[in-house]
Amino acid sequence: MKTIYSIICAFCVICGFTACSSDDHTGSINVSGQCLVEKFVLNGQYEGVINNEKRLVKVKVPVDFNMKNDMEVTALTMSSGAKSNIKVGDHLNFDADRNLHITNGDLVRDYQLSVRNDEALLKLFILEGVKGAINQDDKTVTVSVMANSGIDLSNATFEVECSEDATCSPASGTNANFTEPFQLTLTDNTATNTYTVNVSLIENPVAIFVGDAENVELLNDEEKAAAKWLTGNVEGAAYASWDMVASGSISLDECKLIFFHRHSPAYGTYNGFAEAATGAMTALPKMKDFWKKGGAFVLSRSAVNYAIALGAMPVDAFPNNCWGGTSGEGSDLMGDDPWHFFAYDINHQLWKNLKTYPGAPDDAVYTLDNGYTICNTTSQFALWAPYTDSNAFETITGCRALAHGGDGAVVAWELKAADGNYGKGGIICFGSGLFDWNSPTPYESNYHDNMGGIMLNALNYLTK
Repeated sequence: MKTIYSIICAFCVICGFTACSSDDHTGSINVSGQCLVEKFVLNGQYEGVINNEKRLVKVKVPVDFNMKNDMEVTALTMSSGAKSNIKVGDHLNFDADRNLHITNGDLVRDYQLSVRNDEALLKLFILEGVKGAINQDDKTVTVSVMANSGIDLSNATFEVECSEDATCSPASGTNANFTEPFQLTLTDNTATNTYTVNVSLIENPVAIFVGDAENVELLNDEEKAAAKWLTGNVEGAAYASWDMVASGSISLDECKLIFFHRHSPAYGTYNGFAEAATGAMTALPKMKDFWKKGGAFVLSRSAVNYAIALGAMPVDAFPNNCWGGTSGEGSDLMGDDPWHFFAYDINHQLWKNLKTYPGAPDDAVYTLDNGYTICNTTSQFALWAPYTDSNAFETITGCRALAHGGDGAVVAWELKAADGNYGKGGIICFGSGLFDWNSPTPYESNYHDNMGGIMLNALNYLTK
């Protein structure tokens, strides 16, 4: 017993010495200093604005400054004792952002060095919920407003988004008189631009986005984004409620295309859609007449069922693979390769001049970006009985398959015009969840620009 006791005591003594020894070594890690940028100047006159929280140093240069490829670091002040990979006297190329790596003892901190020209550009203009089309070449904004919209143009509210650091006068949220050309002045130090806003009253729209709400702002966020794309990018396009269509208060005499994007529960049968989309069904006689006279449609989300209502598809040929319809399932497309679908014929006019992903298959179509969050509401045709393959799908539905998902499901298709031909006066349907217009999370738009490209391609294909 004494031997065991002696062993235990010896073990405790050893452990005690080990603990003391470990404590002695903690002093070898030097974390007493800081790694902060206090001052950064280029070319002796361009001082950076330092954001320690974002670890960003932004240097603004005049709008016409064109020597960012060779700039001299003339001042760099950091925390006492700090060292960095960049020093005073260095000549650096700032055509792209640079990394400033700072160390102080065992502390490390990285800053992004960014040099930006002064810029005063208008990025977005909205007048009482109607998005304006911006022409950066002649600095004009054209807003197309329905003549019977009810907007008081003599005292209408506008909202703007400007380039980073630019200010707008009058300010966003101001009421102004738009019965005549209205001017906005944007300023960012040495950069100044004046935009002229012209409001065009539309008596006979050439394209219409239809929805249940009285006006665009009352639509859900997904439909609102789609509607604002159309009215802001297609001259002569307008928003109309189904009530306006049904009552005849909006003229379809010069209308060539109707865009119906319904973000709602994804119905498993045609009857489920018909019972829920009461506004669209009330206006059906007008829509059938429009189609029979050569009018075209783009239908998406659960609205793809409207092709059946128009008589362009058999009643029992509704999408057999449907889900979604809430405000968002939170499908956050993270990673360097966002979700995409595949074209059956990449040479179809619908897929012309789209941005392609490096290294992706030639038939891949990208509509989303890293960080984009979609609702993922889908109304597609899975390849199970009776749609055993794309040929069976085309035979049963009378459609031509345009795109499929990675699992083979048909996610986009087209129908012939009332005259029996594809193209002008036809119907294009997007059942894919990737045909999405609104992300509740911020993202850098790149491949999502393809959405607009596809819509413009559809407009040309179906109306010319």
